Amino acid sequence: MEQDFRKKTFRGAKIEDIISELEKLSSLCDEKSRNSEELTRQRFYEGMAIAYTTVAVKMKNDFDYIEPKLIDELYNALEKTSMPNSSSDLSHIDNCSFCGRSKQEVGELALGPGVSICKECLEFGSEVINSPSVDG
Repeated sequence: MEQDFRKKTFRGAKIEDIISELEKLSSLCDEKSRNSEELTRQRFYEGMAIAYTTVAVKMKNDFDYIEPKLIDELYNALEKTSMPNSSSDLSHIDNCSFCGRSKQEVGELALGPGVSICKECLEFGSEVINSPSVDG
C-alpha cells in the first residue's frame, strides 16, 4: 500500500522506477557472479550486487527495520569476498582486491576501507554500470 501511495506522485514514480532498476541490476550482477568462472569477476559482481541492494534499501527508507535475511545476505557476501585474517591483512595496499595483481603490475591503486582497485578493474566496473540494463 505504501508503495502504491509513493507511486501516485511524480517524484514517487521516479523513485520507484529507480528502485526497480537497482533491483534488476542487483539480480543481473548475482546471475553474472554465478555464471562467471573467474574468481575476480565473481567477487566484483557480488560487490556490485551488494551495492545496488544497499542503495535500493536506502531509497525505500527501510533502514529503520532491516530484515534478518538482508543482513544474512550481506554477511554471506562479505564472508565470500573476505580473506582470512582480513582485519590484520594489509595486502590490499599492494594488490588490487578484484584481480589480485600487484601494484607493480598495474600501477597506482585506488584505496578504500580494506580494499583497493586498479584502473583496469575500475574501467570494467564503469562499463558494467554504464551498460544498458537487461529487462528481467
